[in-house]
Amino acid sequence: MKFIARHSSLVAGLLLFFATALFVLSIFEISFRDALSVEKFLWDKYEDELFKSSLPIAIKYQLHIFFGIAETILAVLLVIPAWKLNKALTEKVLEVLIRLGIGGMFIFASLDKIADPKAFAVLIAQYQFLPYNLINSWALILPQIEFWFGLALIVTPFVKECTWVILGMFASFIIALVWALALGLSIVCGCFSVEVVEGAQSTKEAWITLIRDLVLLVPTIWLLTRKNRSLISIFRS
Repeated sequence: MKFIARHSSLVAGLLLFFATALFVLSIFEISFRDALSVEKFLWDKYEDELFKSSLPIAIKYQLHIFFGIAETILAVLLVIPAWKLNKALTEKVLEVLIRLGIGGMFIFASLDKIADPKAFAVLIAQYQFLPYNLINSWALILPQIEFWFGLALIVTPFVKECTWVILGMFASFIIALVWALALGLSIVCGCFSVEVVEGAQSTKEAWITLIRDLVLLVPTIWLLTRKNRSLISIFRS
């Protein structure tokens, strides 16, 4: 206990390091699985029939989602003692990570949509939310907003302004998902990839995406409490 008290900053830093690693893993488990096509990659890469015979069980029950949730919970549990040991350091690290994470996520999410707006327009249409004559325009505008405000959150000091725009995007995503679920639509999220999947989809993906966006509202709203400053200046103050 004396060692921890004497080296509180070091211990807090180590806890935050492991919390960051776990949280990054959880993001890839939950958010980027559709864009990275992990299941397809595994099927294409490995030829061993024993491995293939066991893989469908994991996919069927979507264990990667549960792993992602468990990793997020563990990350939060590590942040709590770090906060108690060194509140100032923890707040600075969290601000950097959230800005990099949220900003990077929106940049990543925009790339496929910017490259193929036609496919993205098809995915927007499946929600049956926007008027038909606005779909093409929104398919062109939204990815640009995602890219530039995601980038601005990282490289500019205008944290509050960028956060309000990002919150607006989250709100629009949540409303669209609730609408799709209320209508019982089986949709492809289209969050990180515009690949059009043939055949009926499960509503499970819409529920997972809705829960993810609701969870991400918490750190995004927290950014509104931070001062407008660049990432470089955070550790100087």
